[in-house]
Amino acid sequence: MDSCITDLVCISPIDGHEVARRPIATMANINRHLAKARLNQPIWAKQPPDVRITAVLRFLDALKAMNDEVVLELAMQMGRPVRYGGEI
Repeated sequence: MDSCITDLVCISPIDGHEVARRPIATMANINRHLAKARLNQPIWAKQPPDVRITAVLRFLDALKAMNDEVVLELAMQMGRPVRYGGEI
């Protein structure tokens, strides 16, 4: 990857306008998050199933709350009418 590229830019296939721009993670940032995940994995593994289930369900609720926004952006990125999408 070109070291000068800092953002991933999605261009609409419909009209060529910029639909989304997201920062690209650096290797240092990725490695920092991986180290943190490795450090916390044994703690997570010791959690009882009900605690882990609750955490995953909270994550899913947060993801569902973004559904309208995500569906619209994905439809624009793909050049697909929203009526053909909408499920998580």
